[in-house]
Amino acid sequence: MYKPNITPISLIPANVTHLPNPFRLITWNCHKVNFTQHHHQPIEKLLNIPSPHILSLQEATLIREQPLFFQLPYVMTPNIQTRRNLYGVLTASSHHFYPLRQQLTQSRELGCLTYKASLVTLHPLANGEVLTHLNIHAINFVPHLLFKREMESVWALLKQQTGPMILSGDFNTWNQKRVKTLFQIIQALNLKTVTYPDHRPIKTLNRQPLDYIFYRGLEIKQALALHVANISDHNPLIVDFNLS
Repeated sequence: MYKPNITPISLIPANVTHLPNPFRLITWNCHKVNFTQHHHQPIEKLLNIPSPHILSLQEATLIREQPLFFQLPYVMTPNIQTRRNLYGVLTASSHHFYPLRQQLTQSRELGCLTYKASLVTLHPLANGEVLTHLNIHAINFVPHLLFKREMESVWALLKQQTGPMILSGDFNTWNQKRVKTLFQIIQALNLKTVTYPDHRPIKTLNRQPLDYIFYRGLEIKQALALHVANISDHNPLIVDFNLS
């Protein structure tokens, strides 16, 4: 049902060869953004923030003939395609990057029969290393065994990657079983969890956070969870990373 058959990739710049040090990443499930009021505003004005270097969106929407709220080159892994629209995970960057792997879940969500998506991109860094970034919207509305299988496929996707790494997105970890399964994968990949001075804006369900940023091979300069309840029911997470 609505399974995509195209992959949107915009023109990626080749002249800006690597991310700066430090660099800023934003992750945001923006499905319920009220674009009737906000679609004409750039993300910097929308969120009152400096420009991001990496933008990691879940439930992003590409609509024909409607402008985006960011002006960055991007790659998308759509999980739903209609006649006019595409929906999925989207990674954008102001600096050169390239997609490594686009993946849909093996299972479809119960009821809506839709897949979920993930996207792995590679980003050259100022010190000569290459950052591996996973943008993910984890599967929902399935038995835990299927959630675990999908998380194991994420590990299989990333286990051969060396060097700095970031995982960001909506992990749909709304119970203890899902949290435990996720953190088994995080530990296996030797990742740390970004923490925030004020964690209250982070979207939760059953008192469990849904949105995370994990990392390795980098240092955190600053981390912030924004509160944008007037725009969306998920709040953006922003991290400034330094190279180790």
